[in-house]
Amino acid sequence: MSKSKLDDRLDDRAVKFTDYAINKYQYNFNNSKAKSIPIKLIDCGIKGLKLTQYKTSRKKYFHQIFWFDGKSDYWSVGEFIKGKFGIKECQTKVIQFMKTHTDDNGLWVKSPKITARQQKLRVTKAELENRKMKSVGECIELLCKGGFPKIRREGTICGNEIMNISLHLIGKNKRTDHMDHDDDQYGNGYVIFKACKQFNTKKPESWDDLFNKFPSGHGILTKKNGKKLTGVSMYDHPVFSKYLIEDLTPGLINDYLDEFPRSWGTKRKMIYALQVLWDHSKKYMGRTKPLNPTTKEALEVKLPGVSKSKNSKYNRRKNTPEEMRKMWLSFQKLNIKHPFQAECLMLNMVSGKHFKELSKLKKTDVYPKGNKENVYGKDNIIVLPSGSMKGREDGYITITEPVQFVLDQLDELYKRPGLTKYKFIPWLFPSTHSSPKSWLIPGTLEISKTYINRKKTRIKSIRECWKSMLEDTGLRNIVPRMLRKTFSSASVKILGTSSTARKLTGHKKASTLDIHYDIHDTDQINEYAHKVADSFDWTEN
Repeated sequence: MSKSKLDDRLDDRAVKFTDYAINKYQYNFNNSKAKSIPIKLIDCGIKGLKLTQYKTSRKKYFHQIFWFDGKSDYWSVGEFIKGKFGIKECQTKVIQFMKTHTDDNGLWVKSPKITARQQKLRVTKAELENRKMKSVGECIELLCKGGFPKIRREGTICGNEIMNISLHLIGKNKRTDHMDHDDDQYGNGYVIFKACKQFNTKKPESWDDLFNKFPSGHGILTKKNGKKLTGVSMYDHPVFSKYLIEDLTPGLINDYLDEFPRSWGTKRKMIYALQVLWDHSKKYMGRTKPLNPTTKEALEVKLPGVSKSKNSKYNRRKNTPEEMRKMWLSFQKLNIKHPFQAECLMLNMVSGKHFKELSKLKKTDVYPKGNKENVYGKDNIIVLPSGSMKGREDGYITITEPVQFVLDQLDELYKRPGLTKYKFIPWLFPSTHSSPKSWLIPGTLEISKTYINRKKTRIKSIRECWKSMLEDTGLRNIVPRMLRKTFSSASVKILGTSSTARKLTGHKKASTLDIHYDIHDTDQINEYAHKVADSFDWTEN
């Protein structure tokens, strides 16, 4: 090969070390089968630095050849991109590597290739962290799809809480009109989708389907049941829904809470919804998780000086013995008009349990004398499964004389011609508003066990019976929740201490000491129950 031809070849594979020259340079791959070509950098002043151009992409990369561990190798400094990564950026990066990877004689003591690969991995991890981050709106969708898990324990929050939380997260919208809820036997709530006749819309097939039908900002309601609605849900808010969940601060939350006039009670419920959302969304935050901005301390939420709730006047009230006597007699009469509701209220009076706990009782939860096949190994009790209890712990009601009277009255109800059919319903207090036709599997005469075990077949409220009782007795200024207060007060009075009374009422706190160290066995609890029941002279007919 002549010297002139060799010089031409070298000139073709060499370029000045300037941004202008490198940007303009293009190697001619027409007569080459190579996938990439190394190009000499003229006057670069850095040992081993080359430029490589690739045939397919035509991209150019800086590479540095080095000698390490007895062999020659190279590492990729970076892609040449005009205005972003040029000769200046290349020099800075290479010099930094050479300072930390070579000794005083300029010999490589560490492989820059390995270091560069590790740095690339770290960048990739950071990018993945960024991809994990979600907005408030995205986190709300993921919370719904995740089934609304509890904050401090396994399982999901109860169905009623799900609907209350949904009101603030995705409510004031057509979405919630396509949702119903129920609880499983363990008290874990779940959502059931349904069609909506009001809006003539079909049943959503899934959460994805629901959010596709009503995306953020669509389907907002301004009026419901004739009542004007103000504000929008967190999911529909044009600004709040767009914040990254980890960027939320007490200030941003307070701004959202104060955007419209809201009562202290409403704000408290909204904060609880945010707490559930924040706890579930921790997995979508970076490694350095911020402090929780949804705590009452962070938000500086203050209790109202005077409660504005119209029912707050009943907080410190209990029923008199005369009031209890009148109600007891009235409910016995009203079971003609309000069967099962009357009995539920009577059991409420003599057990001190919450209505929601009693409404979830099944006939199989009653263990009469001679039947000890329950978790306590005791007979003559009504077991309250953990799924029905407020604290998600097993409890029971001792079948005292007044309790047995209620159970006997329930048995008598099934002898009535119009109520015999409710024997097929597993609930202790079935709903008379459920139609036997709906119990059947479509196209058959077989009862659907799934359907009859849902909340639709148990009583939902005792309001009708309570209203009739007030009309019958002429009593005023009393509410159903006072029945539990009256039972609790009587228990403390008869038994002497609140810690002892708690064994009957199911209250979690008299004090922390009581909870952990005041131990009572089931025989003692039964004794307490009969002692308190003996004081109910208003149950005598």
